[in-house]
Amino acid sequence: MKRAITILTILILVGAARGVEAQEALIRYADDQQQQMNYRIAAEIYTKAFEKKSSYRSARNAAFCYTKNNEYDEAVQWWKEAIAFSDEVSDSDVKFLLEAGHAVGKDKEVRDFLEDQGIPKKHIKEYYSIMEADGEKAVNRLKLLDKINSTAADFMLAKDPYGNKYFVSDRGDSIGEVQVKKLRFDAKDKIYDEKIYEWTGRGYLKIYRQDKEGNIRMINMRGSDFMHVSDPSFVKVEDTDYVFFSVTRDLRKERKNRDFEIQPELYYGTLNEEGSLEYVYPYPRNLPLSYGLITPYADAKSQRLYFASNMEGGHGGYDLYYVNYYKDGDRLIFSAPANLGERINTAENERDPFVHQGKLYFASEGHSSYGELDVFFAEMLEGGVLGAAVNMGPLINSGSDDFAYRRYGDDEIYLSSNRKGKEGLDDIYQFLPAQRRLLAKVMDCKGDTLSDIQFSLKQIDGEAVEVDKRVKGNYWADLSAESQYEVKVEKEGYFPVLDREISSVGMDSGTIRREYRLARIPTRDLAITEIIYYDLDKSLIRRSENEILDDVAELMIQYPQLELHVSSHTDARASHQYNQRLSEDRAKSVVNYLGKKGIDPSRIQPAWFGEEQLAIDCPDGKVCSEDQHQLNRRSELLLHVSVKQWAASLAEYEDYCSLTGSLDELFRKAGADQLRFGLGQSQLDIEQKMALERLRLFLLQNKAVKVQFIGALGKKDFDDRVAMVTDYLHSRGIQKNRLTQERFDTVDALESRKEKATIAGVLGEFRQIIIELK
Repeated sequence: MKRAITILTILILVGAARGVEAQEALIRYADDQQQQMNYRIAAEIYTKAFEKKSSYRSARNAAFCYTKNNEYDEAVQWWKEAIAFSDEVSDSDVKFLLEAGHAVGKDKEVRDFLEDQGIPKKHIKEYYSIMEADGEKAVNRLKLLDKINSTAADFMLAKDPYGNKYFVSDRGDSIGEVQVKKLRFDAKDKIYDEKIYEWTGRGYLKIYRQDKEGNIRMINMRGSDFMHVSDPSFVKVEDTDYVFFSVTRDLRKERKNRDFEIQPELYYGTLNEEGSLEYVYPYPRNLPLSYGLITPYADAKSQRLYFASNMEGGHGGYDLYYVNYYKDGDRLIFSAPANLGERINTAENERDPFVHQGKLYFASEGHSSYGELDVFFAEMLEGGVLGAAVNMGPLINSGSDDFAYRRYGDDEIYLSSNRKGKEGLDDIYQFLPAQRRLLAKVMDCKGDTLSDIQFSLKQIDGEAVEVDKRVKGNYWADLSAESQYEVKVEKEGYFPVLDREISSVGMDSGTIRREYRLARIPTRDLAITEIIYYDLDKSLIRRSENEILDDVAELMIQYPQLELHVSSHTDARASHQYNQRLSEDRAKSVVNYLGKKGIDPSRIQPAWFGEEQLAIDCPDGKVCSEDQHQLNRRSELLLHVSVKQWAASLAEYEDYCSLTGSLDELFRKAGADQLRFGLGQSQLDIEQKMALERLRLFLLQNKAVKVQFIGALGKKDFDDRVAMVTDYLHSRGIQKNRLTQERFDTVDALESRKEKATIAGVLGEFRQIIIELK
């Protein structure tokens, strides 16, 4: 008995080990298929692995693969399995589940499930808001093209280089039942005679043209034996416009036996601007009694012609192929056909190839689908490799036939389908974004989001519009057609924003995006100050001072309400009368310089004082250094900024952050935001003194502002240099309690703390000056 138990135990353990090995092998194979982007196969294998032994890994990977393959019903089921199985729910899993549920109309089911899993309602709403705001699952609407569609079959919309639209239709006169000898149309046993296509009881397929004025006419294809004419594709090769199309010809004159199968061929011709064919040529590999060639598409960028064919050597049914082409005289030369391979082609039928922005679109009956024909796409990878076929999902596909996907730009998408046509006939639809929407983001001048925002939207001379504010800093709303709106954004302590340029007039669909930046209102008036210096006995502006006056001119041009006050001075050398004239010349030189920059002299208030207002006490008879005299030879510039004046003059929305940025730039170029010292320097040089005189003037005119000197020097070096600066400013009348300092041990620490002197920074009671060694 004991031996039997031992044997039984060994068998159980061996069986368990083999089961684990089999499970791991199954998952490894699924992982390999997923890496190869064979998502459908991988999803099925992960599903089997989960059924054998439940795990988060297999459930999550199955959900991911179903999502990648746009099989959203299955994706919802497996994302729920994965989330229920995991100990800690990840944000990405929740996001994927919400998107999959939204795609198939299971929003409530998904929300209820997540709430049962302990996800707060607030977080679920935020996920939805972000998903919608980013447009990751923007719902589209299907618009029937009434001016093109008829009671017959209409499909395959294409455009030529001139903006004209072409489509295929059998809208010719319907004819009652007649008994005529029949020919087979293609591999699907479609039949026709010389008058009507008996499968439909209507005329044969023809290509029609709708010009830019909306007029429709049938295109004469210049082929007397052409019966069906279909599938137009337009391309410019060098300087010639071509159109490719498929035809079915009447070959009974070439065959004594009148019962035979005949299949479509490819032709191409040169197209003039009026949309008429001038010459028609057959594709050289046409063999209508052996195989068919349909749905050509010519890609100008790659110079490839794509088409569908049921020629021998394919995967079954109609496969997709391509050939390279180039121009030789009036005709085109083609390479041998190349099959697009098993990632694209199946044992069933593929058709309608189309290339747009690195993706190959096509219709297929063989890949996993919602109906008969569905639209798929595959990424066009490097080296001509194609990725796996991905179903475009329920926004494009239905339980009926969906095919002939064409895209011209981001917002012009066409599709053919029999989903709503009478008697199951094909119609042409256009997909448009589901709504006209406003998406606005509100931030401060640095790009950070703000709280306590008052955001309102209303129709101009109309009613207020409901705004969704579920995500901080993001606001969106639905807009009515042919309407104009205004947005008002307010926050206490900030300049308000008023935008009256929101309009849906002439807008078929889409999203209007706005970013509003709020700038803090200064709590007091500001004075922008500068000083320019002169050479002895000179009134010419130094080249070194040009940049200062250029900045002033730029600011005055940008803000025409500013007025400039100029006060010019001399040193005390020479006579009083001479110095009066010299200071007058210096003031006028500023006016003239700015006049050449486009500043109206009426906006400048010049004044001159000769030697009456010396900056440095160096009167006649006193011995002073040349540096001291230099500081007296100056013109002081003052731009006064009134907060009330700004607010009143900028009632409509302006970029207030641009104002603060301009002021910041002017402050930076004033030369006193950085002081550089040489090693062992124990006294201030003339350049440093001029910079400190500019800073002194700024502090005298802005009495609420303090200065903070910062640096990453050794303690003694830093303290010694700050002492030189503060002693000088104190001797020039600046109270020491307005001068502070902070030292950092490393440059990195300094950089993390350093701030530019913005309006908000200046009015926040300090302005930073960096102390550096040369």
